[in-house]
Amino acid sequence: MAVSHSFLGLENLFGDIANALEAWCIEFNKYAIVYFKSVKFIFVLILLMCGILTLLKLRGFYFKSRLITSENKKDTKSLLTKPRLILGSAYIILACGILFNYLIYFLIWALEPLPDRFIFIFIPLTGINPYITNRITDIRSAIYPHEKTFYYIIAMFSFFFTLHLILSIWYFIYKSSNPRKTMINLVISVSGVIICGFTTFMPLML
Repeated sequence: MAVSHSFLGLENLFGDIANALEAWCIEFNKYAIVYFKSVKFIFVLILLMCGILTLLKLRGFYFKSRLITSENKKDTKSLLTKPRLILGSAYIILACGILFNYLIYFLIWALEPLPDRFIFIFIPLTGINPYITNRITDIRSAIYPHEKTFYYIIAMFSFFFTLHLILSIWYFIYKSSNPRKTMINLVISVSGVIICGFTTFMPLML
């Protein structure tokens, strides 16, 4: 009888822990929904600021180039305007497209064929049931709260590395005073988005 009581006590203990974990996951999932709806506008603001700052710096370079002799003016104008003009315009267009959702749909369609989300490929290699794997790799197939929580966490990392990649590209062109550090950031962010996915977080912003 003592062994039976001990077994039942352990069963109740782990049952309580599982229930508490599921309750935490439910609250975390609510937070994640609000998080992605809110961070969308922060993402748009960051892109707009990057685009505007790039164009403003380009304007400053343009006025400075007016003081350069006519022999060097053409080469200087071409050197300074093209990369920054393209970058600034692209970031503003990207911000507007994400704000009004149409670019999110396009990016999901365009980036879907890319070989990424390797974390979802590594999981089945651990021996987890493929049926469970399908539920944690596609939030629409998730049944239990902890399965959605796992997807939300991966989506947060996907967003972080994507934002890191965009800012690294901007910093490399806008202010490449330390190219070695910028290249390290680019490698880290590219590695991150390949593992977590380029588009994992995007459907959650719609």
